Amino acid sequence: MAKFTATKHGDLANKIVLYWQRQTQREIKAKQWFMAALALGCALEAMLYAYFIIWTADDSNDPAKDQEIPDRLMLDQLIQAARQNDLFTSQKFKDKYGEHAVENVIDEIRHIRNHLHAGVSLRKEFDPAKFKKQEFKRLYDIFLVVLDNWERIL
Repeated sequence: MAKFTATKHGDLANKIVLYWQRQTQREIKAKQWFMAALALGCALEAMLYAYFIIWTADDSNDPAKDQEIPDRLMLDQLIQAARQNDLFTSQKFKDKYGEHAVENVIDEIRHIRNHLHAGVSLRKEFDPAKFKKQEFKRLYDIFLVVLDNWERIL
């Protein structure tokens, strides 16, 4: 198994985040709500990888001291690590049902992103063609709260 380090992978991690954020915008413009949700999930995963790759780097920029991040982490594991590092706790997501801690709703993005796998969609009887704009909007609003929170942290 390979390992990611800030010295080798930090800039690429940021480029991947930007790619998926731009892809999300393209899918929104095309009104492809499920594809936009998939891209959003990929952006979230890339953001989490980027955070852990870059922020676990050595302050003196000594590549030998960079912490190594496993390359086979799944989105669920990255979300759990973010929870343990309090990356979601300071912000709240508000909807018509009230206010929710982001850490309690972030998995909604992961659940939809997992429908990329046909087996998941079949088991859950999920039809991507029926995924609605309102469903995407909720996920996007959650993502924006996470993004806003990270801008404050970083």
